[in-house]
Amino acid sequence: MSTWYIESTTAKSSRIILQRGILGELNREEWAPAGTPVVVIADPTVLSKHPDLETRLAQWTGPDPIYQLDISESTKNLTTVENLYQEFGTRHVRRDTVVVAVGGGVLTDTVGYAAATYLRGIKWIAIPTTLLGQVDAAIGGKVAVNVAWGKNLVGAFHLPQAVIIDPYMLHTLPIRQWRAGVGEVMKSALIDGQWLWERLNHSVPALGSEEWDSLVEATAGIKVAIVNNDLEETASRMYLNFGHTVAHGLETYFGYGRITHGEAVAMGTRVALALSEDVLGLDGTVRQAMEHWMAEWELPLTVSQANWGAVWEAMTQDKKSRAHGLQWVLLKKVGQPVIYRDLPQSQVQEAMERILRT
Repeated sequence: MSTWYIESTTAKSSRIILQRGILGELNREEWAPAGTPVVVIADPTVLSKHPDLETRLAQWTGPDPIYQLDISESTKNLTTVENLYQEFGTRHVRRDTVVVAVGGGVLTDTVGYAAATYLRGIKWIAIPTTLLGQVDAAIGGKVAVNVAWGKNLVGAFHLPQAVIIDPYMLHTLPIRQWRAGVGEVMKSALIDGQWLWERLNHSVPALGSEEWDSLVEATAGIKVAIVNNDLEETASRMYLNFGHTVAHGLETYFGYGRITHGEAVAMGTRVALALSEDVLGLDGTVRQAMEHWMAEWELPLTVSQANWGAVWEAMTQDKKSRAHGLQWVLLKKVGQPVIYRDLPQSQVQEAMERILRT
């Protein structure tokens, strides 16, 4: 078992606990003491694949049923948040209510944002059930939804009081959902440059194998350490955006859900590595190593029929944009990310076309 804490000066700390099988022994009293109202919002697919978990969570909610939220990137929006507000009103949610979000990163992002904004903020717990959720989305308190012109542009910083991670839940994931999360694992290996980087270079574990327990733990630990140094993303937390500038542009351009977040991050990371080679002299073997991981996991390396100018325009709407333009995370070498500004549009479009064109 691993336990971490994210500390905040304005809120109680966020406890992150990772243990295989922990959801099989969930004790309500530990997370929501007697008398605390609880609303559970869960992905119906997760409940259908894990009926014992559904039974256990149903005991948390009292007479009210679990609210089942079937959500995707295309419905991760303010309409869904308003529906959650209406459900909170129907259930007479109060400031002492605890909302429990059970599902992937899209669900925890959306429910976390609803919790951040209802009654000016209510407590919540994240139980991520996908690889993306367990290594990235549910950790750190960044909650947000999409709008038509950009990804995650409406959001807040609202730490969950707990994140409960059970790698056992991953054994029911479809392979594409595994691929949706490995982009964040690769990104973390590159910006951290320690055990995870060495582990992936030694051998690439098959998607779905129990070898992934240690990779989930390492990736989650990297994110916790970075977030604790910079909770509100004013400096080093920006390193976690490595590969995301192009990724969010691709997701917006192609339409939410057409390519998964992990696929977009992997392709965006390839472009960021190429720009790092051009601008900072990064050794080209780093990108070759990542492309080997992508090939082993059968992630797409390229996209077809993209208008690179339109992808650039989508990127300029990204939340990482500033008055001086886009902020990039590049690598001097593995484990040494830097914030870089003023990359010209022509250079970025040339790199995207060179690296991503089919």
